[in-house]
Amino acid sequence: MYLQKHSGRRPCAAITAALLAVIQISAAQTPAKKPKKTQDIPEVVITATMSETESWRTASSVTVIDRKKIEEQQYRFAVDALRNVPGVTIATPGIPGNVATVMTRGTTTKDTALMIDGRPLPANLAGSFNLETMALDNVERIEVLRGPAASLYGGRTMGGVINIITRSGKGLEKPKSTAFFETGSYGTFREGLSSIGAIGKLDWGIEASRTDMQGQRENSQFKQTNLAGKVGYQFADSLRFDLDMRHYTAEVGDPRANVGTNANDPDNRVLTEFWSISPRLVWDTNDRWTQSLTFSHSQFRQVSTGYNDPPFFNPDNRTSSRTDFLEYKSIVKVTDKWTLTAGAWFQDQKISRVNDTAGMLDISQAQTNYALFVQSQAELFKGFNLINGVRYDKYSDFSNAFTWRSGISYMVPKINTVLHANYGTAYTPPTPQDLTPVFGGNPALITPERSRGYEAGISQPLFENKLTLRATFFRNDLRNTYQYLPPFFIPVAVGSATTQGLESGLDWNPCAMFGLNLSYTYLDAYDNTNMARLVRRPRHSISGGIRFQPVKDVTFNLSAIYVIDREDYDPVTFAQRDLEDYLNVRLSANWRVSEHLDLFARVENLLGEKYAEIPGYPVMSTGAYAGLRLRF
Repeated sequence: MYLQKHSGRRPCAAITAALLAVIQISAAQTPAKKPKKTQDIPEVVITATMSETESWRTASSVTVIDRKKIEEQQYRFAVDALRNVPGVTIATPGIPGNVATVMTRGTTTKDTALMIDGRPLPANLAGSFNLETMALDNVERIEVLRGPAASLYGGRTMGGVINIITRSGKGLEKPKSTAFFETGSYGTFREGLSSIGAIGKLDWGIEASRTDMQGQRENSQFKQTNLAGKVGYQFADSLRFDLDMRHYTAEVGDPRANVGTNANDPDNRVLTEFWSISPRLVWDTNDRWTQSLTFSHSQFRQVSTGYNDPPFFNPDNRTSSRTDFLEYKSIVKVTDKWTLTAGAWFQDQKISRVNDTAGMLDISQAQTNYALFVQSQAELFKGFNLINGVRYDKYSDFSNAFTWRSGISYMVPKINTVLHANYGTAYTPPTPQDLTPVFGGNPALITPERSRGYEAGISQPLFENKLTLRATFFRNDLRNTYQYLPPFFIPVAVGSATTQGLESGLDWNPCAMFGLNLSYTYLDAYDNTNMARLVRRPRHSISGGIRFQPVKDVTFNLSAIYVIDREDYDPVTFAQRDLEDYLNVRLSANWRVSEHLDLFARVENLLGEKYAEIPGYPVMSTGAYAGLRLRF
């Protein structure tokens, strides 16, 4: 897949004229410029191989959401950006800031790892990573790797890896800073500052933001303060140090289903706090050998108040976790066509919970993980790439795991067709929630869930790379897996399950002022033991968008997600049933008034669709938002 730069307008004359006539934009009379030859820029990704590699060479399915798209689409949090990724399903309780379910290719939330600049974020009690509070104000891009990734990243990667890469001021001649303000429906206010720059050997990328929302439903407020920064120092041409620091606090209402006995209590609140500090040292030992050492310490706290449930089901409680992570990595370019990546890591996590209602400590767990990994990337002949990797993980509390991956990619000469295939094994160790009797878990559960996954795909650029067609078949065979089944929602062994399907789509960018993208995912997720569909996995997902730039500094984006044929548990009877299909349409507009001022506006749920991604938790109705951004 390639990113293109287009400066011509004549190839889109007919399309542009029709669209301009429909929306009656007077600026349509802007004089046309002569087209220039298209320049192809290979898309480079990091997550698939742990090193900068052209995406088509990785043999993997990787979607990149870059800074330009984040700003044009006005994505505010990570879950907003991930909704349009092929093969990824997002389900929330209908309000920002509340726990988000992220399912990649039909696997559960705990099966997709979350990283920031390659540093793994610690999981919470249920194995998820609080993506719903990850602000994007100073994020350079998001890379979503789909498919088993345990040979590089270890456990919780049966679905894939989400790597959030932050902005850096390295190499900038002049610092760049922004300040923004936004307001809109449901008592929403957002404001923030960010800056990237460099002075001599020192560089930085920092952000600070505040979000306040009253919400539409009773007890659906959301308040968050976010601080994050990355500071780097170039000690020598071959030695670099950087320090990543982040902190946020959030207060979220808990608008429960309000169905039957599950009534919405306006006093329910969840307060969270997270902070981390992570130094990294990168040493370019010589022209062909780079070594890095990364350490990370993080702490997470959560306080739930106002609950009146029985003391061992959903009580007032205080949960805390502490995680330490250490990784050594070595990348050796043996020849111009062969690269070896190897490393070792250590991760130690302690999680505890105090049940304030019962006045006791009811969860206390510590888990330690050691690992060694090695990967080979080789171009055997022109256009043909072979990737192999293995990893061994040793756990203090669970069975050890050996995983491997093998992939090939080939670009056909002259027509540039890219063929790729990938096979890998992966696993997910039990979460603290799976083990503790408080949630009906089994303390003796020591066998990780395991998977064998493979994919095969094709990508074809056409018309000087202005149009790209793609399709990938995938399949995951899961074993030792389990579900949280009603009415008690305690872990029940499933035995084996299968998720398989097709990801397909197209990107069409005929000129600078018009672009179209469309993707379709077919997913068949099945519990083989109980002969039933896995819940909350839609069989058909269609997403796409139109980008229209009538004049140089004005951009409109119309995007939509259509979800068809899904099942979930009824909140009253607990029977598994079909849920309604839904169409969510989103419109955004951006106007760069000057070098120093941007104006933006957007409409969420444009058609006012009434639906619930999780039964009993309806999404918000149509909302309009507008703001400005100052650049200096």
